[in-house]
Amino acid sequence: MNFLVTGARGFVGRGLLDVLAASGHCGVGTSRATWAAPQPPPPVGWHGATRADVLMGLYDAADTDAIVHLEVKQHTPRPTPDDIDEFDRVNVGGTREWLDWAARHGVQRFVFVSSIKAVAPGTGSQFEHAPLNPDTPYGRSKALAEKSVRAWANEDSRRMAVILRPAPVYGPGNEANLAAFVRQILAGKPCLVGQGLTQKSIVSRGNLASAIALTATHAAAGCEVFNVSDRETLSLGQLAALIAELGHAPNPKRIPERLARLIAPLGDLISLIARRDFPLTTARLKTIDETSVFPCDKLVAAGFHHPQTTREGLEEMLAWLHGQEAFPNSLN
Repeated sequence: MNFLVTGARGFVGRGLLDVLAASGHCGVGTSRATWAAPQPPPPVGWHGATRADVLMGLYDAADTDAIVHLEVKQHTPRPTPDDIDEFDRVNVGGTREWLDWAARHGVQRFVFVSSIKAVAPGTGSQFEHAPLNPDTPYGRSKALAEKSVRAWANEDSRRMAVILRPAPVYGPGNEANLAAFVRQILAGKPCLVGQGLTQKSIVSRGNLASAIALTATHAAAGCEVFNVSDRETLSLGQLAALIAELGHAPNPKRIPERLARLIAPLGDLISLIARRDFPLTTARLKTIDETSVFPCDKLVAAGFHHPQTTREGLEEMLAWLHGQEAFPNSLN
């Protein structure tokens, strides 16, 4: 198949192009900036282009069979008004731009990589039918984009849309929340509150890329939604212990829950005054306490096989971190 992958220079996009190329697919990867050193070039059989050139018709992508839409303004813990405007411009407006482009060029397949943040927080397992009632500006932008994808699919009975809701993604090159958690463990800093019993779904970049490839090539008419997560779900304590084992780090350190609840408001004040994130704030404590389990049973029933276990995914991430100057001795 001939793919158009938006946001292809991002963390997920780089891994996805390699997976698609290994399966014999070709296409175009777009980004806001030009493909130039030190950024690695696209894989063999793929071309790089700016999103502006493709949207304006300056780059010929007319043979596209499917679009995989990865462009995103990522979640931030304390979004500013500018962040909120950018959520709307990139996550909502950008999605609609590519849906319009697909309609003009007769592209019938569209895979949208959404987020578990698009649905309402829950206390138990969240399945694909969970209501779109997010509690963050980022989540609301993803929910609005999902609605646009559904509307696009409903306009033509031949169209095939897939909405993927990945759990937090980790892997080589990742610098998001899970990476910070890993770095705390490797540095021997406190990383858990209480017993760390809260369960959290996560997904390796390799598993997400394979899920995208499968659903893009096997999409059926209409619009389907799939959670994407690693096969196993661990508690924060289990995850921390596994990371410490693989990274040859000390046993994960814990903060008593009562002490954490005293420190968090102070962290809010320090973050406000210093204009930088403090390791523990009320928002982060809320996230730590919040169960976030998104089973991938529906995806597995559709024929998906996880290429990586969580252990293997973390080993890959830690091997990458091994080359980072911040922890030259942590993984020896």
